[in-house]
This record gives sequence, C-alpha cells and structure tokens, in this order.
Amino acid sequence: MKRDTFGLPVFRLVICLVSVILLFSCAAGGKMKKGDDAHFHYRLGVSFLNEGNRVRALKELKSAVGFAPEDKNIHNALGLVYLSLEDYDASFAHFKKAIELDENFSESYNNLGVTYLNVGDYDSAIVSFKKALENEFYSRPERAYNNLGWAYYKKGFYEKAVKSYEKALRYAPEFFPPRYNIALVHFDEGKYDMAANEFKGIISDFPRHTSSRLKLGVCYVKLGKKEPALNEFREIIKISPEDGTKVEAERYIDLLK
Repeated sequence: MKRDTFGLPVFRLVICLVSVILLFSCAAGGKMKKGDDAHFHYRLGVSFLNEGNRVRALKELKSAVGFAPEDKNIHNALGLVYLSLEDYDASFAHFKKAIELDENFSESYNNLGVTYLNVGDYDSAIVSFKKALENEFYSRPERAYNNLGWAYYKKGFYEKAVKSYEKALRYAPEFFPPRYNIALVHFDEGKYDMAANEFKGIISDFPRHTSSRLKLGVCYVKLGKKEPALNEFREIIKISPEDGTKVEAERYIDLLK
C-alpha cells in the first residue's frame, strides 16, 4: 500500500496545509516596477503550485523572491513548494523567514508545524501550532487545531488529541479531517463500537469515502460482525479506483472467506 510521509497508509494523512492565497504586499521601499514583477512571478508560481507543477512553481517563486526578498507570502509559498519536494531544510528556512517578517503570520506557523510533523519532531510541531493559534485573527484556526491534535495523537496523548479535534470542529463543523481523526483515536484505543459510529456518520455524509468504509469494515471484523464487514469491503471494490484501499478490501475478503 502506498504510504505517506509519516509511513502511514495514505488514508491516514490528515495534516492540513494552509492553501496558498493569492495575496501580495510589495516589499517595503521597493519600486513599483519591482513590485509588479514580483507580483507577476508570485501569481504564476502559486498557480503552478496549485496545479502540482512543482518545478515551474519553484522557478517562478524564486524569481519573485529575487524582486521582493522581504515579502512573507513569497517565502511561505516557497516553503510549501520545498515541503512538497520533501526538502525540509529549505522549507524550514522559508517558513521561519516568513515568520521573521511577520511574527503574527499564523499560516507560516501552521506550515512550519506541518514540516516538524514530517520530520517526526512532534514537540516542536505542537509549539508551532500553538503559536499559530495565538493570533485571534487567524482565519483558519480549525487547520491548526486539527494539526495540533495530530501531533498529540502521534505522541500517544489521545485525550488531548480529541480535545484539539473537537475545537477544530467548533470553528468549522463542516471541516472533514477532525471527524476522521476522532474515529481513528477511538479505533486505536480499541473502542470499536464508538469508532464504527463515527465512521458510519462520515459515510452517511460522504458515501464514497472508501478509507472510512475500510476502517468501518475492520471495526466490524474486530467486533465479530462478519457480514457487515464483508458488505463494506465489497462496496469499496465497487466504488474504489485501483488503489491501496481496494487492495486492502480484497485482502480482507480473502481472509474472511
């Protein structure tokens, strides 16, 4: 099965980066011509990044930072590109530079925390997410709370993890990742009835979310409910593309025969 950067199956990748927003402030003291050039390259770089074209995104954003080396948004975007390339030293450098330019830049604190998660430094990640949340004007606190919960989860602090996920949901009830993460905590604690109820709620809202169906099926296996488990695994095979989730469902079906 394909793995994410934490060595976990891809359906458990629950960290949340802040999307690059097309905002721009010209470097202080910069000439209008330079500001225009930086803005042009920044917008192109963000567009390529959102399309998944990392090489062209990197080229355009490096051009942008050459015109406006003191712009926090450009450094944040560069940090995201390097993070996607798993060049963590470079991503650390750019997120920290963005924070140096604006100590209240919650987006970069959140993204810095995600970088710490990727290298397994959960304590530093927790500090970064809490810094992001110190800014009462942060527009997406649910992301930082979700990521804070994930850091606690990785340290085995399940109660703190759930509290963080619940805070994320209070800010954004429609935000999906904390719901899934709460179900994962119940699952890992062996509370399979509670986990199953959470996964069923997710499936009710998102019927094609095969990762939740897979985990629900496994809950049923743990609870000795063979037929409901088989029903979930068979449904995954019907609706899932050729990916790791489908392979896992097929494996469980073979085991339950």
